[in-house]
Amino acid sequence: MIRKKINKFLSAIATIALCIATASCDNGYDCELNNTAYDNIGFYANENGEEEPYIYPSPLTVSLMVNGNDVVIINHVTETKEISLPMSYTQECDTVIFHYDDGLCDSLYIDHSNTPYYQSMECGTIMFHKLEGLKHTKVWIEKAAIVNKNVNFAGNENIKVYFYK
Repeated sequence: MIRKKINKFLSAIATIALCIATASCDNGYDCELNNTAYDNIGFYANENGEEEPYIYPSPLTVSLMVNGNDVVIINHVTETKEISLPMSYTQECDTVIFHYDDGLCDSLYIDHSNTPYYQSMECGTIMFHKLEGLKHTKVWIEKAAIVNKNVNFAGNENIKVYFYK
């Protein structure tokens, strides 16, 4: 009987020690698993002078120009009203290419500045961006506007793209 009580007591002590050891392994740093800030682009259309969200119905492929190469980021997405794209750390102008199912393309030129942010030794440096300017072609894009210049981890919409209906 005493032996059972001693075993229960030792088992409880071992459990408490294990919990303390596990808790002490936590370094307290909460690093972002994905340390890339994404540029969030919403799709819109003007209907009788009123802005309304636009769900792009046809297959849409979106690519970025990276070191002179057209790199597909989103392939044949349908029924979408927004996209999120990574931004370049090394360039100050990103070129986004919208490939439509009719074989035509539009380009969106996003001028931005890059600001490194040192989070910690364990987490490293992350990059935030500030949108400086915006130009586009006009095949299916009617207009584009910057609505939030700061590209960070907040997930806010940064650019509105208005499509012809």
